[in-house]
Amino acid sequence: MKSSSLADRFRLNSESAQANRKDFDAVGLTVISVVGPAGSGKTSAIEALLTRLDPKVRVAVIVGNLAAERQVSRITRHGYQAVPLITDNLTAVHIRQSLDRLDLQHLDLLIIEADGNALSPVEFDLGHHLRVSVFSVAGGDDKATEYPFLVAGSDLVLLTKTDLLPYVTFDIQVFRQDVERLKPRLNIIDACAQSNQGIKAWVSWVESHVFREIQKRGNGEMFVPFVSWDDRAKSLGDMP
Repeated sequence: MKSSSLADRFRLNSESAQANRKDFDAVGLTVISVVGPAGSGKTSAIEALLTRLDPKVRVAVIVGNLAAERQVSRITRHGYQAVPLITDNLTAVHIRQSLDRLDLQHLDLLIIEADGNALSPVEFDLGHHLRVSVFSVAGGDDKATEYPFLVAGSDLVLLTKTDLLPYVTFDIQVFRQDVERLKPRLNIIDACAQSNQGIKAWVSWVESHVFREIQKRGNGEMFVPFVSWDDRAKSLGDMP
């Protein structure tokens, strides 16, 4: 019964994720999931992005964790719409239920912030197009190995709080080697919101994807995912 219940939960999440992505694609909306352990600097990275993003880009944020309301207040103070979802395990079902609180047709970018789950063999598909994993040097250089499926399913890694490197035990080469082993050639941006290190690269990475979809929308093209999530899920079985 327990196994059946778990299978039902994953099936419902998959159905909700597909429905979410269909709605996002219909309006040419780019959706980026920003995932990482608690305290890794996800909200600070999002704030740094929002305050430097091209002002033509229309953005909203969904935050899903137990401290969502506090983190949403940090985002809304910059003038951006943000929706808090109080949960310890954000799923596509939560996202689906929150979409009526957003005007998707008047957005170019939706950012979904969620905590990673080291105990789960997979990270839930939320219906996003891109996933960014966030790790802090303060969390230790073993975090990539603790979250292997998150790294393997990511399109970018943000290594945050690099200003603390002189004060913590963190072997950046070990971290990079672990990421390379889990997903070869995955881009890693060393970032610090306080000193602005890496923030320009982070903003440029996001803008390149958003403007590409805006251009397609202007040409009357529909967004086509670069890889199916079924193929991505199968590839996890080959992860070293």
